[in-house]
Amino acid sequence: MELARAVGAARPAGPAAARCPQAKPRTAAVRPAGRRPSRVQRLPPVHAAATAQTEGLAAWLAAAGLDAAKQAVAAGAGGLVCARPVKAGEQLFVVPAAAWITAETAAQSDIGQHLQGLEPWLAVALFLLHERAKGAASRWAPYLAALPADSGSPLQWSEEDLKELQGSQALQTAMAYKAYFQQRYERLQAEVLQPNRQAFDPEVFSFDAFLWAACTVRARSHAPLDGANLALVPLADMTQHQCGARSSGWQVRQVGGLFGAGAAPALVMEAAAAMEAGEAVAMDFGPQKTDGQVLVDHGVLDPLINKASYALTLELSEEERNFDDKIDILETNGMQQATEFVLRADAAPDAGLLPLLRLLNLSGADCFLLESIFRNEVWEHMQLPISEENERACYQQLIDGCNAALAGYPTTIDEDLALLNGGSLPTGSRRAAAVRVRLGEKEALDATLRYFEDRIGRLNNMEYYAERRLKRLGLLDDQGKTTWDGFFEDGIA
Repeated sequence: MELARAVGAARPAGPAAARCPQAKPRTAAVRPAGRRPSRVQRLPPVHAAATAQTEGLAAWLAAAGLDAAKQAVAAGAGGLVCARPVKAGEQLFVVPAAAWITAETAAQSDIGQHLQGLEPWLAVALFLLHERAKGAASRWAPYLAALPADSGSPLQWSEEDLKELQGSQALQTAMAYKAYFQQRYERLQAEVLQPNRQAFDPEVFSFDAFLWAACTVRARSHAPLDGANLALVPLADMTQHQCGARSSGWQVRQVGGLFGAGAAPALVMEAAAAMEAGEAVAMDFGPQKTDGQVLVDHGVLDPLINKASYALTLELSEEERNFDDKIDILETNGMQQATEFVLRADAAPDAGLLPLLRLLNLSGADCFLLESIFRNEVWEHMQLPISEENERACYQQLIDGCNAALAGYPTTIDEDLALLNGGSLPTGSRRAAAVRVRLGEKEALDATLRYFEDRIGRLNNMEYYAERRLKRLGLLDDQGKTTWDGFFEDGIA
């Protein structure tokens, strides 16, 4: 198990099992995850320069086939807002595929011949730099002018800003990303950029520029237009992030044409509930992600809701004596060698966490369950305690891991709460974001620690595999007493 493993792409965790009353987080200035206040968050006026950029983008989108009459959005200081009141189910925007930037768009450009075989995100990132260097001559100039110079991700933070994330999982993840991008850039240099210097000006395709492009692509791409289907979608990529947002999220549909004839793909977003003019047009960028993962990937946090969470990766070591049997059990039950869970401060651990821990910690006399005769039912057995030794090892592993992770932070939960509640952190600042993320991680770790400290004190009262087996065979009654006592007292033996 690695409590502080930096994970490049978050894998969805299962739903939290149940509320954990003994792990209730302390209160910060930011609301914990839950119901969003009903009032509309009024945003400050947009700066004149930003207004000019978005007006230029709107004109460009109209030329690309965007029907202004079908749009119910406008640019706000933090992204898209409702331009007028909308009803539940009403479309907020429709952006035709002709306005998207995809790997195919890049392949059809004048550098396309050099992009063959590259991952979609990489081809799009290089395309952005190529088109940005053209300035006003680029077909995409209005869109590029509207892109921020900084994605907001810690990958682009200064060393001073990063100090606030010291000891956090978010910092480890950001540094892992940055190291990967550096490695990928060096490989690009050797295989693509240097051999084709006439197409890739070194001043245009520097590492800092590449990092901007990579972070921009990551921050502005969302399902279903991500991965192999990645696309940057002008206007739509100004959608804001909110936990439990009142929208359908992004949806690709066939739009236009009579009875479907001549229809073309478009990105559509609908209001899940009635919305007021000026209300943020938002979706949840990562329902199963931690706040730290959202910050690293997209450079934002929900302005009002704080999700106190920590990503825990459990991995079967290849050095495990019974590796072959255990990996077979995992794969037979649809799992992989490594699985990620999200620990949350306001909920008990995921229902799948303990069964996996029991399998990973299975050793000694308990290993009879790894025999092939049990292969079809062993995972069912893992849903309940196997033996006191196995259960203790699982709890202690999490207790030790949480304590070690908490010891790595230079500040305490109470110190971070005092900072957030003291009013000294500018709203929306990087320092405020860092404190919120590191506090959330610590609260999730602290809640998990207390949850398993409570359980480890109740090991003597738990029922284990051997006892359950004897009850099924009728050799023990429901109170755990042997059913053979009367047999021997009667002298039948």
